[in-house]
Amino acid sequence: MNEDTAHYADVFAALGSEPRLDIMRLLFAAYPRGMPVGDLQAQLQIPNSTLSHHLEKLRVEGLVTVQRDRQFLWYSANVETIEALLAFLYNGCSVRNQVSHTEVSRTEQAQQILEKDLEQSLEKNLKQNNENKPPEEGFMFENFLRSIQSFLSGFQIELPGFERFTQKAIQSILTAKDESRRLQHQYVGTEQMLVGLLSQETGLITQFFSTVGVQLEPVKQAVEHHIGRGRGTPEEIPFTPRAKQTLEIALRQAKQFGHSYIGTEHLLLGILIEGKGLGARILEELGFNCKTLEQELRNVINQNSV
Repeated sequence: MNEDTAHYADVFAALGSEPRLDIMRLLFAAYPRGMPVGDLQAQLQIPNSTLSHHLEKLRVEGLVTVQRDRQFLWYSANVETIEALLAFLYNGCSVRNQVSHTEVSRTEQAQQILEKDLEQSLEKNLKQNNENKPPEEGFMFENFLRSIQSFLSGFQIELPGFERFTQKAIQSILTAKDESRRLQHQYVGTEQMLVGLLSQETGLITQFFSTVGVQLEPVKQAVEHHIGRGRGTPEEIPFTPRAKQTLEIALRQAKQFGHSYIGTEHLLLGILIEGKGLGARILEELGFNCKTLEQELRNVINQNSV
């Protein structure tokens, strides 16, 4: 595990400058064909020697591949390395099923070590700033974090066993787990799933909630009122039987609509159709009729499927 940590720390550090992130963005935009050095230089407007230095660093860490086409060198993004890095950074997740469950289960401790390294880098950056060094001489940590967050956001993260779920559906499940941790409960129920769906900021489900008037904060308050706070959350948070049934219903609903994916709209249908979980009961308590919401959601799905 220490070897893995050291390896991924090196890979992560290789992305620790804005020019290299810009290079990776360009290469992913051109994936899988890649780009010749000349085109990269023209886009980035940096000296050839500087560009060569950055490309070599990325190549050494396996982030890019290079091949010669006549007199031109073509660089391409190495998707496998990025996927492995993402799997390492995202505790409890796998990316496109390339990482085994055993590897995933080891990532929490490794991530803590990496976070400690990042904290040390931040302290170093702050110290350099206090010494009035030019920004380019420091680690530019704050800008780096913003850049890496933007860079990573384009990848599809998958929970083990959730291969057909859309990115937003998976984000909803992850948020549901975060809500369980916030209230220190030992399970994910339909109520946490509802909070996860309401926490989405864009997409069909967000528009639907806005149209019918369901809001996040009243639901969160109602959830906490019903279940209170627990005494601790396990590392792996299980689904309640009703939550599992909700997921099964969502799968069946996706099939009935002829969809090859399971989205947030299917998850909400699962909550509404199951009808007996705390998520549905809270909606009823807040003045919403689950049967009416179900029909309105079906209409929206049908309209967007045309």
